[in-house]
Order: sequence, then structure tokens, then C-alpha cells
Amino acid sequence: MKTKLLTIALASVAIALAAPLPATAKDDNHAYGAEHGGQFVELDDHHGVEMVSGDTSLMFHISDDHKPMNLTGGSFKAVVQTDAGTKMLPLAIDGSALKTELDRALPAGAKIVITGKDAEGHTIQARFVKK
Repeated sequence: MKTKLLTIALASVAIALAAPLPATAKDDNHAYGAEHGGQFVELDDHHGVEMVSGDTSLMFHISDDHKPMNLTGGSFKAVVQTDAGTKMLPLAIDGSALKTELDRALPAGAKIVITGKDAEGHTIQARFVKK
């Protein structure tokens, strides 16, 4: 039963990763957005998400109306899809940042989705394709 549920969950994530970006998000390189040298997505609901990919780490900086957002009390995860397969990674909260460790650097073209809820129960979701 657990295997079937995991298969369904991974299939759902794969479909979400394959879908085009929703009209509510746009790639943006505004000076206020990519403050950490990463890729920035601004969401229509006034949140911004910047992804910074290192050799063995993945970090997301979350903003609310262009100010760092305190994520304490929230819960988030990342789904990473590469040619090697799909992985679900828990994200640790550090103030306005979400962090996880990687086995190796993500290749260009990797698809990444973060999803979760802040302490007030608001959903934050963003999709990236690593450049």
C-alpha cells in the first residue's frame, strides 16, 4: 500500500514538473529579487522565491512584498527532477531561507518545485528550471 501511495505521489509530482509554469509566476531579475545571485520567481500573491544552487546545497530565499519573510513554524519540501530520477527533499527553515543538502550539483535543465505552507497556513509554491 505504501509503495502504491509513493508511486502515485511521485507520478503527481512528475506531472506537475512537466507542466508549463502557471500564469501566476514570472521569471524576474529585478534588483530586489535575485539578491543572492540565484534565479528569482515573483508570484502574483506578493511572494518572491530565489533559488541558489551550490555544489552540494540548494537554498531558497523567500520574500513577502520584497522583504525577507520569517518562515518559522512553516513546513516545506522540494521535488527535484533530473535525468537520474525524481527526489523529494525536506527543506530546513533558517529565518527567511529554506535549505537542503544534495549528493551532487544539479545539472542544467533540472526541474525543481518547492511547495509548503507558512506558519499562517498560506501555501507557497514555485517552479524552477536550473540554468
